[in-house]
Amino acid sequence: LQSPCQIMLVPNSGHPQLSAEHPAEVTIGVQDVNDCPPKFSQASYEAVLLLPTYEGVEALQVFATDPDGNDQSELTYSLTDGSIEHFSIEPSTGLLTVRNSTFSKERFRFNVRVSDGRFSITALVTVLVHEALDSGLAFTHNTYNANIEENNGNITTVAVVTALGNKLNEPLRYTLLNAGGKFRIRPTSGAIETVGVPLDREEEEEYGLLVQAGREENRLRVARALVRVQVSDVNDNSPVFVGLPYYAAVQVEAEPGTAIFRVTAVDRDKGQNGEVNYFLQDELGHFEMDRLSGELRLRRAFEADLSSVEYQVLVFACDMGTPPLSSSVTFPVTVVNRAMPVFDRPFYSVKVSEDVPIWTPILGINASSPEGQSVLYTITHGDPGTLFSIGFDTGVISVIAALDYETSPSHRLIVRATDCLTGARAEVDVEVTVLDVNDNPPVFKQPSYKTVISESAMIGTAALQVLATDSDSEKNAAVRYQIIPDRTNSTDHFHIDSSSGLILTARSLDHETIQRYVFLVKAADKGFPPLSIYIHVLSANAHIPSFSQPQFSFTVPEDMPIGSLLGAVHLHTSTSHSSLPVSFSAVIGQTPESNSDGVFVVDKETGMIKLDKALDREWTPAYHFKVMAMLQQGRLDAVSAVDVEVKVKDVNDNKPAFESDNYEASVTEGLSPGTRILQVLALDPDWAANGQVTYSLAPPGLLGGSGGENIEEHGAYFTIDSSSGWISTLKGLDHEQSPAHSLTVWAFDLGDPASQSSSTTITIAVSDSNDNIPQFLQPRYYGSVRESDAPGEVVAVLNTRDNDSSPGNRQVTYHITGNNF
Repeated sequence: LQSPCQIMLVPNSGHPQLSAEHPAEVTIGVQDVNDCPPKFSQASYEAVLLLPTYEGVEALQVFATDPDGNDQSELTYSLTDGSIEHFSIEPSTGLLTVRNSTFSKERFRFNVRVSDGRFSITALVTVLVHEALDSGLAFTHNTYNANIEENNGNITTVAVVTALGNKLNEPLRYTLLNAGGKFRIRPTSGAIETVGVPLDREEEEEYGLLVQAGREENRLRVARALVRVQVSDVNDNSPVFVGLPYYAAVQVEAEPGTAIFRVTAVDRDKGQNGEVNYFLQDELGHFEMDRLSGELRLRRAFEADLSSVEYQVLVFACDMGTPPLSSSVTFPVTVVNRAMPVFDRPFYSVKVSEDVPIWTPILGINASSPEGQSVLYTITHGDPGTLFSIGFDTGVISVIAALDYETSPSHRLIVRATDCLTGARAEVDVEVTVLDVNDNPPVFKQPSYKTVISESAMIGTAALQVLATDSDSEKNAAVRYQIIPDRTNSTDHFHIDSSSGLILTARSLDHETIQRYVFLVKAADKGFPPLSIYIHVLSANAHIPSFSQPQFSFTVPEDMPIGSLLGAVHLHTSTSHSSLPVSFSAVIGQTPESNSDGVFVVDKETGMIKLDKALDREWTPAYHFKVMAMLQQGRLDAVSAVDVEVKVKDVNDNKPAFESDNYEASVTEGLSPGTRILQVLALDPDWAANGQVTYSLAPPGLLGGSGGENIEEHGAYFTIDSSSGWISTLKGLDHEQSPAHSLTVWAFDLGDPASQSSSTTITIAVSDSNDNIPQFLQPRYYGSVRESDAPGEVVAVLNTRDNDSSPGNRQVTYHITGNNF
């Protein structure tokens, strides 16, 4: 809301009195706070539900708005009492649907609640359940069957239903009672269509759609039919191996055909699309695979002296769909001698909650003796606190002491299996992962909070910040704050940021009406430790700490050393309160720009702001956060806050970076001067002049000059546009003189006082063209012939030379142009 108003022209107190010539218009923007509960569109709702009905049939939809202007998506609908058994409500839309179609009574009355996160209201809903009256209408079939292929994203007609029994030219209206957001029906034709949302057979294989036909003037006399829509399968799922990871062992003396291990893969598709066959990558090695069962067998016997060798076996699982889909898994097969016990897995892992009762079995270890003897199990390492025990003859690991996620989130045990007869032993790793349980409630930094705030404080003024921590992990440690409402509605005057715990005023305060507010703040993950917060409202002339300016601004370079001081925030304090102690603190925000990372800290006693972490303007060019001042006044504390802005000034700390370390180009000799060949590009993330890049063929120290080997050797042939990076020819290139040119291009930024630079290499190949005329080696040749010489005799040999380099361009052919012969 924005309200314009006129400012009165008030003369000053000078002699003579002066005033402005024209009034000023001031627009005051009123920022909304969540101080109004939502409102339903109706105080009560009523619907009639006709039988028979099915799960998912829509009964009615409730609708509410929020006078605060919040987005409707922020409203949440829910059922409050005993009708949850028969009905359910979509939390975001308010759509009420049938949950259980078996009704025991004809009338249901219950409340629906809508909440905006702070306020909530309820509306009464009445649902009357009746048998449909005889309408004289009937569908051509009681049940229709239809089929549609999954993953089809096009709008497709599924079925067309028809009702009979209406009079001539009497219109009927068809309705789909449980469309579910995936189907729709044309109300006059009865054509049922998809809405363009792809269906997934693995999620829902069949839909039962309830179709209703009726007359406009009588909604209780209807006919109904069921449409069963079968979703046909498409091969869209690859086989998935189960029971991973795999590990297998085989005795060195095993005979060919011995079963070693069985892999299993499942495919969620149906029919041939879900039939799985198994294949080995190496079908000619020591192993073979049963394609149907997934059993791995020994194909060829091992050498007698082979022992403790590990083979990596790659198995493919392929379905029979069109086109077929496959997946693979690699697992080790270890060849062992007859003495060592063999574990059935290469390692073991288990997850267990930290609140698991003592003496609870959590995992079974299994090892077998090649000789068939008994095996004894012991834990040899990884349990210094004696938290676990293992059955020496069963291999079952149990918890024998309390686990604590916060102390040790995981344990790595080493279990030894010993053959009772031979004494041979083997060891295996066991990973025990402890899962966090919400067993630690949030803990506030203080047992209670007190503050003082002026009755003239504007809405949105920070009163104080509460802080609680939780030693649990992840979601169990995420603390959310909430003000607990009371019967007097006194808490409506304050709002708390649920993430940061900052408490702000939500309404104007009046000392003459209420002098003291006492309410509870809840900090919760899943626990509930309430905390009392005392906020005392003083009259307008009460002393509240006042900052010397409405905002403090600082500008610092991004290379400012950690520990440097930016400056201090200052208070105006009256003479009578100048001796009272003041405590300053920074309000931690939720984003890096609001100092969530603690880049700046505030000295508690002086209000001096200090840099605590390195700055990087390329990531965060400015910070905006609040600093609070608490003035201690006996039993109550007065709090005020001020905005702090820190602008980070760019420092030329980045070199231009070429997009490539080297460039290559190929041109044909003889190009005219000024022809563009190649463009280079370098980027500099710095700001303004520090990030503005220019290009040159001259190295640092020669920018704008003509020296340097790079310029002397190749600068006579090429030039570069300092702004765009385009490299062009200065004069014609000659392949015979230089078949290739190598340039170094430099990129400079315009940083002050020192410029940063980098370079890249350009290789330009000059290809040959037929630009050289063949030349005779002598200006005149002489030959002789006898009159008796036969045709074809050599008279003279003419020698020529062509300076082109490619064979095609230097190949010479000869022709006699005169007619003397």
